[in-house]
Amino acid sequence: MKSKDKKCKVCGSEINSYDFYVTDDQTEFLCSEDCCRDYFDKTGYSNYIHYSICGGYYDCEKLNNIDGRCRTSNEINFSQLGSPILEIPPNRCPPAEISIIRTNMKLYNFVKQSEEQSSKLNEETLNLTKYNVHLTIVMLVLAALNFLGILVQICLQIYN
Repeated sequence: MKSKDKKCKVCGSEINSYDFYVTDDQTEFLCSEDCCRDYFDKTGYSNYIHYSICGGYYDCEKLNNIDGRCRTSNEINFSQLGSPILEIPPNRCPPAEISIIRTNMKLYNFVKQSEEQSSKLNEETLNLTKYNVHLTIVMLVLAALNFLGILVQICLQIYN
């Protein structure tokens, strides 16, 4: 589930794609515990899920390198508990590892983009080579016709 380009149902702010709350039917996105409480007070809706996502999650996802500590989710029920949110810091990759992962992804994207541009350049070069071959053939034909024209003129001068 992606939270990108979503707005908080209560306050209207943009949802942080690395730390957000959502109703358990995953229709309404909320930006904070306070907005969950306000939404509960207004609607009585009590079941939420808090998602906490590692800063390198989306890069690791592209590399198919996801494990259990990359994304955590905690179910929250306001009607059963007075203060349901427990602040448990997730066990994440150290910042140095995330930095290496992001650097590798940037390098991977650069190589991929360079490969695509190189492929396009090779196609253009192939097309230009084909045009050069056609032009060379046309020039050879014109040179042959020019040579025949010179021969005809020499023959006419000799026999006249």
